[in-house]
Amino acid sequence: MNLNYLSFHDRQISRIGFGCWQLAGDYDWNGRPNGYGAIDPGEAVRAIHLALDTGINFFDTAIAYGFGKSELVLGAALKSYKGSSNGQPFICTKYGMVLDRESGNDDFSTVNFTESVEGSLKRLQADSLGIILLHNPPDDFNFAALDIAPFETMVATGKVFAYGVSCRTQKGVANVLNHGFGSVIEAVYNPLDRRYEKHFSDALYKDKYTFICRVPLASGLISPRTLSGDPSFPTNDIRSTFSREQVEWVTSNVRKLAFLQDLEGGISVSALRFQLSNPYSTVTIPGIKNTKQANDAIMAMRLGPLSTDVINNITEAVPEVFYKWR
Repeated sequence: MNLNYLSFHDRQISRIGFGCWQLAGDYDWNGRPNGYGAIDPGEAVRAIHLALDTGINFFDTAIAYGFGKSELVLGAALKSYKGSSNGQPFICTKYGMVLDRESGNDDFSTVNFTESVEGSLKRLQADSLGIILLHNPPDDFNFAALDIAPFETMVATGKVFAYGVSCRTQKGVANVLNHGFGSVIEAVYNPLDRRYEKHFSDALYKDKYTFICRVPLASGLISPRTLSGDPSFPTNDIRSTFSREQVEWVTSNVRKLAFLQDLEGGISVSALRFQLSNPYSTVTIPGIKNTKQANDAIMAMRLGPLSTDVINNITEAVPEVFYKWR
């Protein structure tokens, strides 16, 4: 099976990874749902083990996902794995939240960075992290005022391989690039939001940065279910807070991509293959909480990139992005 690996700091990581937000289960943030509903813990562990069995070794999580729960679930599953994975698990996590605060602004200080790394290592039952990212700092965050010495010390001591930023928007991506902070950037990229790709091949950035692509299935809306009916979500699902206009736009444009359902694996697998269709230093992280979703990611890796004709059909069928996201 063609596993589509990327060389990263002398490690080989799968270009389709395992997004772990869903592992946080059902939880609220400041009085609003912030998860994707309850999980079956046993099924979640089986999905992680299946991913490892078949060569997915990149896992993306965060302290903020369920106030550390995602890290705990992932750490326990990795610890209990007895199979023979294709390479050691490579973990990316994020910091900013302070767990003993119920609300308030994120804290990107040196003190919280150091405490966050140590807390994540403990929850993940790991000796080191692959990547640590600032989690959704303001788009105009002043990286010039951020002391990078603690980051570099963590790299030098082997606690982390690399550091960077998970960005809220493309304006945030531009801000990180302008400051030249870190070597990893995470942002939204999928067939319905293709703005991020302009940076992948830019000579100024392509050799410095690895780009992590999140929300590859448009929060699960690039799905056969959207082709056959209007999406609806339970009140404990973060998607129940999305604006009606946003959901209607996404639904309408997913249906313009119905031709992807005719390809092997269907529209969801094809959307993941879309991510593999650029040759640059990118990793995509579909949210996974069960073996069905893990198998979609595995099939996408087996099938590999979409043809040039299909990519052209996507760009002709739908706009680059929803106008309100610009």
